[in-house]
Amino acid sequence: MNSDNFKIARILIKIIIGMLTTLAVTSCVTAPQSLGPQLSPAPLPFYSKGTTFVYSDGRWETVTAVSPGVVTWSDYRGLVSSGLPDFTHRPSKWESKTRSVTRQFGPRPDLYTQNDTTLWPLRAGNVANYSETGTWIEKDGTESSYRTDWSCAVNGTERVSVMAGDFDTFKIVCKRYYVSMGKNKSFLKEAKTWNYAPEVGHYVLATTKYYYDKNPRRQELLAVLPPLNGLSAGARRQMERSFQQALERKKSGQSVSWSSAKLRASVETMPTQTFKTPDGNFSRRYVQKLTLPDGQHTYYGMAVRNSEGVWTVPRR
Repeated sequence: MNSDNFKIARILIKIIIGMLTTLAVTSCVTAPQSLGPQLSPAPLPFYSKGTTFVYSDGRWETVTAVSPGVVTWSDYRGLVSSGLPDFTHRPSKWESKTRSVTRQFGPRPDLYTQNDTTLWPLRAGNVANYSETGTWIEKDGTESSYRTDWSCAVNGTERVSVMAGDFDTFKIVCKRYYVSMGKNKSFLKEAKTWNYAPEVGHYVLATTKYYYDKNPRRQELLAVLPPLNGLSAGARRQMERSFQQALERKKSGQSVSWSSAKLRASVETMPTQTFKTPDGNFSRRYVQKLTLPDGQHTYYGMAVRNSEGVWTVPRR
C-alpha cells in the first residue's frame, strides 16, 4: 500500500470510529419513554426579577436581573451566577470569594454528525449534545481550563409529587463526560435528571448520580416566592396578613383574598393540603394567585407553622 492510500485508509478509519462514537452517544441518552401525561411542547423558561425558588434542603436562589438570553441569580450564600434560561446548561459565569469560572457552550467536536445543542422547546424524545469548556481563576490569579461533554434527552413525561405540590412534568436526563485532553479519553462523571413543570416554569425535582466518590443528591421544590418589586411596605404587610389568615383559618380549597385598586394588585391564597412534619409541626401546601399590572401569575409552595403560630416557608 502506497503512502497516499495509507493516509486515505487512516482517514476512513477515523470517520468510521467517529460515526460509531456518535451512535453510541445518541443511544446512551435515548431511553424508553414513559407513558406519562400529555403535555404540549414547552418553550424556554421565562424568569421574572425578584422571584425566589426555595428547595427541600433549605437552599434558595433569587432572580436578580433578566436580560435577553441571560438570567442572573443570587443564592443563600450570596454567590452570584448568570447564564442561559436553559438550566440544563451550567451558569456561563459564576464566582465566589475564592475563585470564579467562565464557561462557553457549543457543538461537540467528537461527533461527526449534526446534533442539536438544546432540548428546547421540550418534547418527549428530543435529544441534544453539546460541549462545555471553562476557565477557573483562583484568587491568587492561577488559571486552569477544562472540557466536559454533555448528552441530554427528554425521556418522556411523568407526574411527580414534591413538597410544593403534584405536577405534570417533562423528564430530562443529561450525562456529563469529563474529557482528559492529554489522553484524548472521556469518562462518565454524573447523570442529572430534572423534572420540569410547565405550569411552574421551573424544575420541581432535580436528582444527581455521581460516578465517583460523592453521594447522590435529591432536591425538591419547596416553594416559589413571588416578586414584590414596586409594592409598598404597607401593601406587603397586607399580603402577608392574608397569607397567614388563609393558612391558619381556612380549610383546604378555601381562600383569602386581598386587593388594592390603587396599586392594581391583588393576591389570593388557598391552602390545598394539610399534614404534619416528622417533628410534629403542622405544614400546608398552598397556591397563590398574584395579579400585578403586568398580569396574573400562580405560585406554589409549602409553609410550616412554628411554635408562635406563624406560617413560614423554611429556608436557610
